[in-house]
Amino acid sequence: MSRFIYWISLTISIAFLALPLLLVLPLAFNDSSFLTYPMEGFTFDWFYHVYQEAIWSKALLNSLVVALGAMIVATLIGGMAAIGVLLTGRLAQVILTALFVSPLVLPSIVIGVAFAYSFGRMMIAGSYTSIILAHAILGAPLVFLSVMTSLKLLNPDLDRAAASLGASRTHRFWRITLPLTAPGFIAGAIFAFITSFDEVVVALFLVSPDTTTLPIALFASLRDRLQPTIVVVALLLSIVSFLFLLFLNWAQKNSKTAK
Repeated sequence: MSRFIYWISLTISIAFLALPLLLVLPLAFNDSSFLTYPMEGFTFDWFYHVYQEAIWSKALLNSLVVALGAMIVATLIGGMAAIGVLLTGRLAQVILTALFVSPLVLPSIVIGVAFAYSFGRMMIAGSYTSIILAHAILGAPLVFLSVMTSLKLLNPDLDRAAASLGASRTHRFWRITLPLTAPGFIAGAIFAFITSFDEVVVALFLVSPDTTTLPIALFASLRDRLQPTIVVVALLLSIVSFLFLLFLNWAQKNSKTAK
């Protein structure tokens, strides 16, 4: 009975998540200029329109630049924070962890307003730097939690054994800690990239015409014109996220095999 309930719940959950995509995404191949059912025909012309229009290619390039920059910064900050917090006492770990993951629980619009005010005072609002820093702050907690989980699963005797043999802390990190916790760093980096690539609320407060990201361009198109190009962009975003999740699953399987 419990197995039956499990499969029913799983099926309903997957249907609830996948059904909207299955209904909307086929419109990217619709021969009509409007988002309507039934479809008038099958065509790849809208993909060519997305490729041809400068607004989409520029926005895609901006999103890639911002997401890669945010991923690097978030991985460095989140990874170092996780290592540092784990070296503190139990009470300090609880307090510092709560503070570090607070961007995940704060409303995005509040964070966006705070970033807009702060970066405006720093005279960097609308630049790539401001968006990368903002997205890095949003992605760093994900890296922090991922690396923290990997560090807690690491056998502390390995580090003690290396220390007893005279290995420095830096040498132990590069030779023992980092290789064994690499899946945590990789997972956190991927989540930080996806978070930045898909983020729209905070970016609304920070982007300029030259730094408009793909989700912002998509949001603007939803207000101006409802064409299948919007669904094409949404389909491409879904494919990118799916590919990163596949890569994450592959990396985790390889790490388990190596162990």
